[in-house]
Amino acid sequence: MEEAPRIDKENINRFLCQSCGANMVFDAKLGKLACPYCANAQEVVADGKVDERDYYEFLERGMQNLQPMAQEAMQVSCSSCGAIVNFTPPETATQCDFCGGKIVAQPKAADPLIAPEGVLPFSVPQPQAVTNFNQWLSSLWFAPSALKTMASADKLSSIYIPYWTYDASTSSFYNGERGDYYYETEYYQENGQQKSRQVRHTNWYSRSGQVARHFDDICIPATTSLPEKYLERLEPWDLHELKSYEPAFLSGHKAQTYQIALDQGFDKFKGIAEGVIYNDVRNDIAGDEQRVHHVQTQYGDITFKHLLLPIYAGAYRFNGKVFQIVVNGRTGEVQGERPYSWAKIGCLIFFIVGFIFFLIILLSLMKR
Repeated sequence: MEEAPRIDKENINRFLCQSCGANMVFDAKLGKLACPYCANAQEVVADGKVDERDYYEFLERGMQNLQPMAQEAMQVSCSSCGAIVNFTPPETATQCDFCGGKIVAQPKAADPLIAPEGVLPFSVPQPQAVTNFNQWLSSLWFAPSALKTMASADKLSSIYIPYWTYDASTSSFYNGERGDYYYETEYYQENGQQKSRQVRHTNWYSRSGQVARHFDDICIPATTSLPEKYLERLEPWDLHELKSYEPAFLSGHKAQTYQIALDQGFDKFKGIAEGVIYNDVRNDIAGDEQRVHHVQTQYGDITFKHLLLPIYAGAYRFNGKVFQIVVNGRTGEVQGERPYSWAKIGCLIFFIVGFIFFLIILLSLMKR
């Protein structure tokens, strides 16, 4: 069993530009570390393996698995939504990327945590993310005009979101019933005539059996700061492009600390697996209908990975409510919450009612 990935304490040195000494940032367009002041660019060396970790063995080792995400990483927490964000100086965090609230807490050295196995680097530049967001805005019907104040680059932050992925083999024993349809002819009277029709009935038979399945790389967001339904809509992620974790990928970007622990993430994974297994059981029972009374599942060969996946996040307040936006940092897909302008909806309703009223008057005049 391999040890958890170790963070190279000298990694911070490679963030300095060899030409002018400025801090280099990871450029999504180039896929390299780039100096914002001169043309110098540098490849990020990430030639390690993204290994699966044994779930139960990892839990038993406990605190031995914890370490900072990067040697000089700083950390702030939002008092409004509880998000904890890591960043590497000179990057700063003065506004929460998730709820838009002001962060007033002084940054501190990042707490130890389970180091990521892998990272998907940003490949969509921020200007493209903003363009996609503007197009998304323009496609929204009945959106308040104030919503468009969100469409500025400084309000879409690049941030790596923590994810757990789980692999497991399952064996499920079940009992239930199989329903097979059969039809009988039924006679009845209608308007003094005898007619017939086919009436469907169901024969039920007890069934029991076993189904097996292997789950591979089921993604579970380890954040509670963003709506889960929008993160799910950003999938699928191109996990075949994963790179072994290297702090240089985070230079110039932020990274959220996981809010959902490894075992809590596994409970969420089991919730997804149970839905898939339930459908497997129904298919195994077969017939025209199925009744599933009991399913007992055993999980084996459980492994996991801790990953950082790239998104652009933004939040804005409208009428006292926070609305959140996420953009996939690999594909540019936009998902998010939006308010409705009831004034615009009311105007449309008023127009429709007025138009119908006009048609009624017009038709009445034509009949005279």
